Amino acid sequence: MKKGIWLLAMALGLAACGDDRSPSQRMGSAVDGSAMDFVAGPGEGVDRRTSLTLEVAPAMAARGLTVTLGKSRGMGARDASIYVIASHSFTGTLVARALDAEGREIGRALVEVAMAADDAQYVDFTFSEEMDSQRVRSYALSVR
Repeated sequence: MKKGIWLLAMALGLAACGDDRSPSQRMGSAVDGSAMDFVAGPGEGVDRRTSLTLEVAPAMAARGLTVTLGKSRGMGARDASIYVIASHSFTGTLVARALDAEGREIGRALVEVAMAADDAQYVDFTFSEEMDSQRVRSYALSVR
């Protein structure tokens, strides 16, 4: 019995050789079943997992709008929050399109926004319940 435990410990030790990640990072990968690791900062892991890939239309900059950050509400969520900065006043509709791996639109959400000059805010987009959020790979943001 002791020999079996010793062999198991030795095998696990050898398997970890060459892996410079901490034990918690290796465990995070093993438990999660993906390449996402636990990270040093308590909020970093959540931020990394909820960050959105955004494509911002040139028309946004032409209207004085800058986008710096986008986050989803978590796995399977059908809404997203995008941080928008206005260099001058803006009143209009922002459009977020959910795109699949091939770049096809699979969902759309519209939000009416009124911002003063030198204003900034998170804009929350809620997509249809029918949208399969597991297929979303990126979002395209534009102004109407």
